[in-house]
Amino acid sequence: MVGAKQARFPEVYSKLTTEELLQAYAAGPERIRRVLAGLMDADLIARPRPGKWSIQEIAAHVTDSELIGAGRIRLTYAQPGGNLAFYNQDVWCQALGYQNFDSAGLDVILQLFEALRATTARIFRAANEEDWRKTGVHREFGHVTLRHLLELYADHSERHLEQILQIRELLGKPLQFPLLLKTRLY
Repeated sequence: MVGAKQARFPEVYSKLTTEELLQAYAAGPERIRRVLAGLMDADLIARPRPGKWSIQEIAAHVTDSELIGAGRIRLTYAQPGGNLAFYNQDVWCQALGYQNFDSAGLDVILQLFEALRATTARIFRAANEEDWRKTGVHREFGHVTLRHLLELYADHSERHLEQILQIRELLGKPLQFPLLLKTRLY
């Protein structure tokens, strides 16, 4: 897709330090678990926003996105310049049956999210100044740096955490929970 008109990567987090982004990134799995705590199975699969995903679908999506992200990050870090994987999140949600997971299945998905973030955070923490400038080719944004990928995935868990909090509100189960990144990347 290089050559097609691509969006410019948003500069929303350019003023944040890498350490601030790393903290938000590493905290993502524990924060998702905290906003899911106390919800019943019926709450997890409810769809109070017509045409939008349930909390369970959001949680499963965050993990599958992290699978793709972990690959993108490793490719950019170890073999810069390559094309980064693309997937259709809506197709995955349907085909992989996110809405049909039982509580044990959801727990396994969240464990995978935790493991992916923990291992990828180690890569980020090992990166030096030169590594942060390494690039891969993203389908939407063209050339993105390792730093851009940190921004993208730190934002991703916060974005979906915010959506879960909104659904909790609609379900009458509000939770006061501070966001680490208050502005969305896109």
